[in-house]
Amino acid sequence: MRIGGCALALALLTACMAVAQDADLILYFDYEAIDGSTVVNKAGNGLDGAVNGQIDIVDGGKLGMAAQFAAGSYIDLDGPSWAADVTPREGMSVLAWVNVDSLGGDHAIFNARAADDTWLIHPEIRGGDGNFRWLLRSEGGNTIFDVRAGSAADSEWIHYAGVYDSGDGAVLYINGVEEGVGPAGADVAGDWGKGARVGYNIDNARPFTGMMDDLNMWKRGLTQEEVENIMEFGPLPQAVDPNGKMATAWAAVKAR
Repeated sequence: MRIGGCALALALLTACMAVAQDADLILYFDYEAIDGSTVVNKAGNGLDGAVNGQIDIVDGGKLGMAAQFAAGSYIDLDGPSWAADVTPREGMSVLAWVNVDSLGGDHAIFNARAADDTWLIHPEIRGGDGNFRWLLRSEGGNTIFDVRAGSAADSEWIHYAGVYDSGDGAVLYINGVEEGVGPAGADVAGDWGKGARVGYNIDNARPFTGMMDDLNMWKRGLTQEEVENIMEFGPLPQAVDPNGKMATAWAAVKAR
């Protein structure tokens, strides 16, 4: 049976568009728009964020628009609503483009606290130390690793990527380059019962002040190749660009 040119082109386009979104992607804020006071989670699980304070969508992001955080403003993720099958345990990755106004203080990219008061997750730009931080804790408040590495800077776009796998350990990538490592060990504590926020710690400390773009979170440790692809293309699968060229569909070929 012969397939006409139009039908064949449509079939090829459909196949390219059918690259499945990675089920391990649990949070993605592209910061292209805010729907009222809601930041829509493009991971598609309905776990959206609520704006507290002043967060504006501005030009000049790394992959389109960006979110401008005023000091003390944050996105509330309603941590207790995150079910056990969504909350990272055996692995976790937090990635974002960041551009902070000043290194006069520490800037929290994301923060979560468990029901037993354990401070779980600290991806930060640290003004006092002049570096970046990647920390996770297990049940009971035991620190799995605390990586502080790299050279922080203000008023410029920097890509932050903290990844962790309970079998392989932790890596902190800055602009796609490995800057520090941490040991393998226990699973991450399994709940965000006392809350989860983007841009401000649960105890109203370490405000992120500046611009953030393409925040994405995963419930597994990403590879360096995946980190590099997300830096360039974002975390969602790519299909065909308007000029007919095949973009990188990295999600279809990633190493697990």
